[in-house]
Amino acid sequence: MKIIIYTILFLITGFLSLELNAQTCSITIDSSNPYIDWENPAFKSIKPGDTVCLKAGNWDYIQLKNFHGTAAKPIVFINSGGTVIINTNHFVGIKIGDCSHIIFTGSGNPQAQYGFRILKVSKGGGMGIDDFSTDIEIAHVEISNTLLGGVYAKTDPTCTRLKDTSVAIKATRDKFVMRNFSFHNNYVHNTGDEGLYIGNSHYAGLYLEKCDTTVYPHAMRGVFIYDNRIDSTGYDGIQVSSADSNCQIHDNNINYDSRAKVNDQMSGIMNGGGNICATYNNTITNGNGDGIDVFGKGGFNIFNNLIVNAGVNYFPAQPNMMKHGIYVGNVLTNPSAVLGIYNNTIISPKSFGINLANNILKAIIVKANLIVAPGQYANIGNNAYININVDNPSHIIKSNNYNTNNIAEVHFVYADAGIYDLQPSSPAVNYGTDLTAEGVTFDILNRSRPFHGLFSAGAYECHDPSVGIRSQKALDVEMFKIFPNPAKNEINILVKTSIRQKVLVVITDMQGRSVLRKEIRCTPFENYTDRLSVRHLTNGEYMVVLFSSRGISNRTLLINR
Repeated sequence: MKIIIYTILFLITGFLSLELNAQTCSITIDSSNPYIDWENPAFKSIKPGDTVCLKAGNWDYIQLKNFHGTAAKPIVFINSGGTVIINTNHFVGIKIGDCSHIIFTGSGNPQAQYGFRILKVSKGGGMGIDDFSTDIEIAHVEISNTLLGGVYAKTDPTCTRLKDTSVAIKATRDKFVMRNFSFHNNYVHNTGDEGLYIGNSHYAGLYLEKCDTTVYPHAMRGVFIYDNRIDSTGYDGIQVSSADSNCQIHDNNINYDSRAKVNDQMSGIMNGGGNICATYNNTITNGNGDGIDVFGKGGFNIFNNLIVNAGVNYFPAQPNMMKHGIYVGNVLTNPSAVLGIYNNTIISPKSFGINLANNILKAIIVKANLIVAPGQYANIGNNAYININVDNPSHIIKSNNYNTNNIAEVHFVYADAGIYDLQPSSPAVNYGTDLTAEGVTFDILNRSRPFHGLFSAGAYECHDPSVGIRSQKALDVEMFKIFPNPAKNEINILVKTSIRQKVLVVITDMQGRSVLRKEIRCTPFENYTDRLSVRHLTNGEYMVVLFSSRGISNRTLLINR
């Protein structure tokens, strides 16, 4: 598999990261003109690079049509003077049709996180991006209380029978590609169907009864879904399909997906048919569906995701109604592709931690995951952690996965409060493996991997400054003591080394910040004692680290007044 290194900065073709709330309005439009069509003479003056301000207040709906910016000069639509509110009986709250190189952002008011707020759509979906729209960025929009889905971004194939009995078909894969769709920093909640429905789910073919023909829906190339809040959806939280190149789903927070309990519509994230779509750094909690369903082509990684209680509330008294942390199936799989499942933390799924049901991929590599208390453990034991449901499992490679049925054993920072970072005493610390070549160089909090040379299993890389140096003593240090400990206002440091040298003593807090430094000159085999004031330190735990010429020694210090 070709190695792809994922970075924290994502370059989206044709879009600029802009601080837009300071832009000058090229034109301001109020709620009396909700249908905004470039073909209307009133809007013909809008050109690439312009900023179109939509005046704050109550709007019935917003429809943008026929606006075309360029990659270098997108047209920006932004709220102005406050928040735009939409509460409508129409079939859609905001529609973007036949547009390209558009940025639609609710960042016009620094006092409001979401400058566009769709409070209700009683007859349909929240947003629709269709009619051959491409190169679209959506940000800082709230969408809620929709009869159907929160967002639909796709142009479905259609067909028309002509007089000569031939068929005209539009929006198929050979005729159109939707490129560079970016949806970020939005809040989607309380939707009747999917939170996000991105791309057509019939990548392997769609039968059009009207023309008695099977067509292939258009591809999505360049899909970036990140930093969104998705809460209380009827179907899947995020569904992305037909994204066959340059796709990333990351850093989303998804809670209470699949409330309608409709079969085949139940997951926190649906990585659908046709996808080559990296899925990472997402938090998925308390859903009725699988945490992540994987039906893509392969050739991508699923990593650093936190999945908690997947499917636990889905018919809890019926264990055969199964839901899993991660499920890998097959829609249209590339038999030469590899799928990587790395460094995910999966807590208390209803059935299996990871369920592998794909016979076709060249390899499925499952490494450094942390899986706790899968529901089927009582029935099938260790197979509940990673269940292999294939005819020939030779293509499945597993290693360095930390599995336990006892959540207390893991030493999470505070599991009862939903804090699943690792304490330095966790057995998952240093249980992982080096996945740098696979692009896993950071954790779910975007902290670096490894820390102090150690790789943790699961989504969190423990960054406690004591990790990797607790209870160490350098070869040239004969003695290193701190007393009293716990201390109140002063400590004594006793050092004896085997060679003449300068050593450096550094006291750090638990965030790794240096709070005191002291250089000490040591004579071979002679005790050196120094008294240091710690009056300025607050109560708590600290690390005292001694750097000598041949290594590191350390002690834990507790300040308790």
